[in-house]
Amino acid sequence: MYDETHLQIDHRIPYRVAGDDTGSERNPDDFMLLSGSAQRQKSWACEHCKNYLTTKDINVCKTCYWAYPEQFEHIATKQERRVDLTFNGNDIELYEELKKKAIKNNSSIQEELKKMIK
Repeated sequence: MYDETHLQIDHRIPYRVAGDDTGSERNPDDFMLLSGSAQRQKSWACEHCKNYLTTKDINVCKTCYWAYPEQFEHIATKQERRVDLTFNGNDIELYEELKKKAIKNNSSIQEELKKMIK
């Protein structure tokens, strides 16, 4: 969990796509809180997205992981799915077991998790 003093406010849909309603009151739902590293990841993904670079269709952004991670259809127009999983407290032991298993199988942690789901 992040310390809220380290979170940054970011547009859900990039300013260069949606613009800004400077003449009216801003809607808090148009923004999200992100950690600094997540904000940099989002910026990089958006700046390299074909929608951001050419079409600038707000509806494409509305279905993107980076704008609405709780309900998305694509990640920067690529057919991908993403799950962010954090281990803390007693769960760190589970992570270490998973890491050992991945090393033993000459695999990645992500691949081990996929095998477990299958």
